[in-house]
Amino acid sequence: MRRKSLIVVLVLLAVSLLTSFSAGQTKLCRKVNPSATVMTRNLDAGSDFGYVLAAVNDPNSTELDLLMAITNTYSEMIASNIPGRADGIATEILLHRPDLIGLQEVTTLRTGPYGEPASTVVVDGLQSLLDALAKKGLHYSAVAVQTNAVVDLPAFDASGSLITVGFTDYDAILARTDLPTSQFKVSNVAMEHFSVYLPFTVAGQTIPFLRGWISLEVNQRGRQYKFVTSHLETFSPDVQAAQANELVMGPLVSTLPIVLASDLNSDAYQPSWDNGPAIQILEAAGLVEVWSKLYPRSPGLTWPLFAEDPTGSSTLRQRIDLILTNGSGLKNRSIQRTGMFAWKGVYSSDHTGVLGQFELLP
Repeated sequence: MRRKSLIVVLVLLAVSLLTSFSAGQTKLCRKVNPSATVMTRNLDAGSDFGYVLAAVNDPNSTELDLLMAITNTYSEMIASNIPGRADGIATEILLHRPDLIGLQEVTTLRTGPYGEPASTVVVDGLQSLLDALAKKGLHYSAVAVQTNAVVDLPAFDASGSLITVGFTDYDAILARTDLPTSQFKVSNVAMEHFSVYLPFTVAGQTIPFLRGWISLEVNQRGRQYKFVTSHLETFSPDVQAAQANELVMGPLVSTLPIVLASDLNSDAYQPSWDNGPAIQILEAAGLVEVWSKLYPRSPGLTWPLFAEDPTGSSTLRQRIDLILTNGSGLKNRSIQRTGMFAWKGVYSSDHTGVLGQFELLP
C-alpha cells in the first residue's frame, strides 16, 4: 500500500509540473500588442511678437516706433539661436525615439534689400533640426510640411539702413525612416488651413496669419491609427473655438483610432474660455486628454519655460502642449514631458515637449 501511494504521489507531482510548464509556455507565447510612441514639439520661433503687437495697438506709435519693434523682434529671433536649440531637441528625440513628431513654430528667417522680397535664408529651423538629428545618427524625414504665415516687413540692419526682413511659419510631421515598412508605414497624408483665422495689420500690410492641421494614417505592425497635429490660434478664443470645431468635423472624423498631438494654445490644467476653449470642445467630442487621464492630480505644465519680448525668467503656468486620443484601438500607456531643463545652458524652447506611448489593440 505504501508503495502504491508513493507511485500515486509521484504521478500527481509530474502532472502538476507539466501543467505548470504548459501554463508558463502559454503565457510566454501570448501575443504582445505593438506600441506606438509619438511626440508634440513646439520649436519656438524665438519671439512672442510682443514688441510688434504693442506698437500696432498703441495709438500713439509712430512709424519709427513700428520699425524699431520689427527690428527688435527679428533681432530677438536671431539671438534665440534656432540652430543651437535644435540640437537640444534632437537630443530629446535621441533619448526617446518617437515614431512620429508633430512640430509647431517651425521657422525660417530671411533678409533682402529694402523694398524687395526677403529671399536670402538666414536661418532654416526645419533643416537645422534634420541636420542635428542626422549628426546623432537618427533617421527621420519630414513627411508633411505646411506653410502658414509668410511675412516680409521693413526693418533696420545693424548699421541703421533699411532692409526687408522675412519670417515664415510652418507646421510639420517627422517620421522615422529606419524601420521596415512591415513594421511602420505612413500613408494618406493630408493638410488644410482653417477657414477661420486671425489677420494682423502691420506697417500698412494685412497679414493673413494662417493656421491649419496635418494628418496621416499609420500601419504599425499590422495595426492602424490616424495621427493629427495642429497649432491653434492663441490671440482670440473665438477664432480658436472655430478652428477646434473644424478639427472635430474634419480630420478627427475617422473609423481609425486617433492620436492628436498638438500645441493647442488651450490650457487643460485650468480650462476656461479665456484660457482657450479648444480642450473643452475636443473633450466634448469624445477625445481623451492623456495627461489628465493618467495623472489627474498632476498639473503637467508645459509653458512658458522662460519669457520672451524681452527674454527673461518665467514660471510654468499652463498645459497647452497636449496629446489626445479617441477610439477603442488605443490604450494609453504613458505620457511625459521632455526638454524641462536647459541643454548646454540654453532651453531648447519656451515649451516643453510631450511624449506619449500607446498600446495598439486588435
